[in-house]
Amino acid sequence: MLFHCGRELLETRHKPRSFQVDDHRLHTDHIELDFLVNPKPDALPLRYLRLIHPVHILTCVDCYARAEIRQRLDDDINGRRALVDARVHGENLAQISPKG
Repeated sequence: MLFHCGRELLETRHKPRSFQVDDHRLHTDHIELDFLVNPKPDALPLRYLRLIHPVHILTCVDCYARAEIRQRLDDDINGRRALVDARVHGENLAQISPKG
């Protein structure tokens, strides 16, 4: 799934004490609580949230900076409105197209 204007993405630039990225790669989907056996004796199982069928999202830093795209992606990340539900229910994601 793309929230990206289509411009060429630059490689991550590394400097001695910093780095600069040109894109964000996000992963989303419906989640379920799962458990792993804790290798420590007498310890409780480790809980984690497992992505059922991951959806990969790509957006450039310019598009991610746009308020409507940032809000839509943040809504998904914070559980307010899932992008995968929008696809299933036929929501028109073109309304927030980075190409305007």
